[in-house]
Amino acid sequence: MSATAEAPTEILIPSLPNDVALQCLARVPRQYHPVLATVSKPIRSLLSSQEFFAARSALNSTELLLYLLIRNQSGGPRSWLTVYGRPNPNDDDGGDNKSNIIIAPVPGVPDDWQDWSQYAVVVPRIYVFGGEIYGLSSPELWIFDCRFHTWERGPSMPTTVSDTFRPNRIFCLKITPLFKTVVLDGKIYVIGCWTVENSWVHVFDTVDRRWEAVPSPKLVVYGRPVVGCAIRGREVCVWLNKEELKFDPATKTWEVFESRTGYGLDWNTDVCEVNGVLYCYDRHSRLIKGFDERIGEWKKLKFVNKGMRSHWRSIRMGNVGGSLVIMGSARFRNLESTVGVWCVEIEVNKDGNEDLQGQVLWSEMVYSTQICSFGGWPLLYACVPVSL
Repeated sequence: MSATAEAPTEILIPSLPNDVALQCLARVPRQYHPVLATVSKPIRSLLSSQEFFAARSALNSTELLLYLLIRNQSGGPRSWLTVYGRPNPNDDDGGDNKSNIIIAPVPGVPDDWQDWSQYAVVVPRIYVFGGEIYGLSSPELWIFDCRFHTWERGPSMPTTVSDTFRPNRIFCLKITPLFKTVVLDGKIYVIGCWTVENSWVHVFDTVDRRWEAVPSPKLVVYGRPVVGCAIRGREVCVWLNKEELKFDPATKTWEVFESRTGYGLDWNTDVCEVNGVLYCYDRHSRLIKGFDERIGEWKKLKFVNKGMRSHWRSIRMGNVGGSLVIMGSARFRNLESTVGVWCVEIEVNKDGNEDLQGQVLWSEMVYSTQICSFGGWPLLYACVPVSL
């Protein structure tokens, strides 16, 4: 059934009008949809219809799913996975919480060898910007509709954006992406287009599907990676190694500010906002940190319970329903040749002294692979939460 097809006219549930049956089925958690799809052809068609997703949204029955992009450093195609269903941390009946997690493969980008892309979400779609293919920068934009698991090619990125990569010999990679993305009001800001000094930000309108250059201020140094960006107070905040700027889309004006947020960040650091606080994973200290705006410093997130693994690699994080979700790869303690990708959900808040603290709600492995003697750790390219 195509993404634009109408909901089925056949009877969904005997003895119930179809509109009532739709209301019932729209309330069923997504983890049971594979079972529902086997009940009848009309229900299977309904599950992939526009009407069904509209009903779930109207009933506030949408759920947060995690879309993961993983590939082994030893080569091979990338794996797109979706994780849905979350363990109940209050389940004390001795049951297997992991059974509530369902991990399913989804179709990958048609151009499967495109690396170091940047990702953004405007529900219900994931946008994949640029990257490199065999050492050459790519201007491609791919759009994934999470409802129907279909890909389409979007308008190509401006040349000034797609060329913003540079060689990186330190990490033995062909390139280092210099730009990052952030979303505000359905528009995706692509920041770090260093080939044009007076316009190093471009915005992609997901409704009109058009690119627009944003007039940008002069910088002290060009060509450095963007170490972080976030929406703060409806402004686009940009952190470079030595400079901090913010853009107000309402007035189309820029302002220099000082918060010291960019200190300690690098181009490969994920920055995630949860409950008004910015969090990151410090690869040097191997600690999760939150930014304390009172003193302008990144401070260690203190855990009140156990469950957080140590010695992570390839960390990605996201805000999932007001919780901080960490995805990363870690070696099994008793299996030296096996590496798993783990998902940890953390409830974060402040204690009476305004210090940041976290409580691990659950931690589970969602992917595992064998590694060879010369490396091959899985690279977690993206951890993208989507509400459906």
